[in-house]
Amino acid sequence: MRVAFFVAVFSVVLCAKGLDFRQILTLKTVKNIALQYPNKRGETLEDTAMAVCLAETNGGKVNWGDKQLLRRGIKKASYGIMQVRLATARFVARRYNLVDVRFMSDIQLITRMMNDPLFNARIAVLYLVYLSDTSKSYFETVSRYNGGRVNHPYYNKIQRCLKIIRRHGL
Repeated sequence: MRVAFFVAVFSVVLCAKGLDFRQILTLKTVKNIALQYPNKRGETLEDTAMAVCLAETNGGKVNWGDKQLLRRGIKKASYGIMQVRLATARFVARRYNLVDVRFMSDIQLITRMMNDPLFNARIAVLYLVYLSDTSKSYFETVSRYNGGRVNHPYYNKIQRCLKIIRRHGL
């Protein structure tokens, strides 16, 4: 519990600071990918995707997820700039028939998610689109990205990151 509290406070502090060139470049990359994948209502989720990237990895500054989860096994950890879990990547590959991903080993997939920000963002954006298409509200979409239908702390964190994105004109 203490670790989760520390991570939440630390990420809020990180989100409160200004963005450097690398972060802005990473967020613009995520935005460009999100613009390619509309949900079933024709909406793109570029702002949400950028906010998730900022909230999860401080705009790509941190690539590893929760080290506590990593200790429990590679299948529990999250990877890359959008903090995608292995099971989520496998689900997205099946759902959207990403043949190249479906035939990767776990190690190959993790390596690709860690070392290829475009690939990682594509998987995450497709997952956000799926969540948007199957959720009753934006709140639920954001909450489900972080593992639950009702997650007020994560939703609030995304809202704070959206303000930062807007402040920077992204």
